[in-house]
Amino acid sequence: MRGVPIALVVLLSAAVAACDQTAPPSGAPRDLAAALPLVTTVTPVITAVTWPPAASVDRGALAALPETAAHAARSSQVPVLVPSRRELLAAPVIVAKEHWTSFWARTESITVSLTMTRLTRKVPGIPPLQGAHAVRGAPAFITANEGIWTAAWIENGVSYALDVECASPEAPSCASDALLRELASALVYVGGVGAKTAGDRP
Repeated sequence: MRGVPIALVVLLSAAVAACDQTAPPSGAPRDLAAALPLVTTVTPVITAVTWPPAASVDRGALAALPETAAHAARSSQVPVLVPSRRELLAAPVIVAKEHWTSFWARTESITVSLTMTRLTRKVPGIPPLQGAHAVRGAPAFITANEGIWTAAWIENGVSYALDVECASPEAPSCASDALLRELASALVYVGGVGAKTAGDRP
């Protein structure tokens, strides 16, 4: 998930630092670049999706979505999770593509986005990192950058990344990861192509 880019940054940073040294340490190879593993473009892998039971679709949340957003959710190739707060379901933007789906919504106080993808990149020789936190019962990474809180985890065989930003950087609700965790735990499943039921709208 996000562990691979971090590992790559560390690896490339080490290479740059080594190449910038005017006098390599004693015993170091003459060609430091040749001593490092060759990092090439990694082809994304499509992971197998585990679809939740169709009966677990939150019909109330699905009905609260505008028709355009609901249609995008139903056509998604990955299980779509959305916030359960009705104010975030009033006018969201849901985009469904071949391998990923995104959700975006804004209120007067917060902006919430959620990216869901079934693509992964695995670099040979670099084991996947495991988050030190827990979100929705799964290991997760939780970070804060320029006032935006982010949680990343794997669920249903899919990588999810939830971002929460407060309209005011000084807002008490964004002073910690409490709001992020609250929104993450309350995400509900509204479907996708693997959750077709007779009662779905066309």
